[in-house]
Amino acid sequence: MSDQEILRTTGLTMRFGGVTAVNNVNFSIDHEGELRCLLGPNGAGKSTFFKCLTGQLVPTEGTITFMGEPIAGMDTHEIVNLGIGIKTQVPNLFNGLSAYDNVRLAAKRKHLKRQAIEKTFDMLSNCGIENLKGSEVGLLSHGQRQLIELAMVLAAEPTLVLLDEPAAGMTGEERDRLAFLVKEVTKTASVIVVEHDMAFIKQIAKNVTVFHRGEIFAEDDVKKIMKNKSVQEIYLGKSADAA
Repeated sequence: MSDQEILRTTGLTMRFGGVTAVNNVNFSIDHEGELRCLLGPNGAGKSTFFKCLTGQLVPTEGTITFMGEPIAGMDTHEIVNLGIGIKTQVPNLFNGLSAYDNVRLAAKRKHLKRQAIEKTFDMLSNCGIENLKGSEVGLLSHGQRQLIELAMVLAAEPTLVLLDEPAAGMTGEERDRLAFLVKEVTKTASVIVVEHDMAFIKQIAKNVTVFHRGEIFAEDDVKKIMKNKSVQEIYLGKSADAA
């Protein structure tokens, strides 16, 4: 594994008029294979932070570097081409095409024809959706669509994977499959997950960053975060105990 720093934000700030959604955030993914979960209630700033990383928003101030290169202000497709895989909350699929064709199109960005076909079957199998390969994705459930998009992201073999609420709308079985996949991904890539599902967080997390009022409130091992009374009572609420 490389020792090169994967991602860093310095003084990252995002304002909308008089509202500061992200305020002077310093954040880093220091090592290949690192998995970081971002937590916080609605309005905490984590989703805005995620959108700055993915090119959906241009930050008001501060810098973002990926593998030492500045990326703040780049378009999303440029960021993806650098080796960052992005999965947003709403699956971004070609609804009229099959699951196989969706994944194959993603694989072709990285691989030649024969290798793209092999990669497609590998990703469908690894994600547990090979039985859906001929299905039109527009007719599938939200959870199935989530797994298909994840297969598309991974087919391009990114260095960093950004996942925004990937467990949303999944059945227990699908969520278990997703947890396994996220852990597998860390063998070859770093991963940032924004997630509300505390049961899922407990399945996958090692290190957690908690956002509040646009700033990083806490950053620690997941077990310590779960025991932190301020985090439980103010930021995670009853779901921390229920999960």
